[in-house]
Amino acid sequence: MKNVRLFTPGPTSVPQEVLETQARPLVHHRTALFRNTYLEVIDNLRYVMATKNPVVALSSSGTGAMEAAVVNLTKPGERVLVTVLGKFSDRWRAIAGAYGL
Repeated sequence: MKNVRLFTPGPTSVPQEVLETQARPLVHHRTALFRNTYLEVIDNLRYVMATKNPVVALSSSGTGAMEAAVVNLTKPGERVLVTVLGKFSDRWRAIAGAYGL
């Protein structure tokens, strides 16, 4: 059998309070409670980042955020420079290639 390596951060201890919170029912994304929580998170992010400019919270993986950056900051056919030095930079190269960069 092939030895599989999982390249993720961790292991991380999870506080009991967090585990108990995860046991609660999910908050639907179309409710007032979710909207209020989301707006509070955005306001807090503005404070943490010391900005009054818009802040976007993505509910994707890191790769989803990388793809969003590529799609929104480049046009197909443009030239980009990606120095491949490991897994994450290789992912940048793959995403750029997928979008014809």
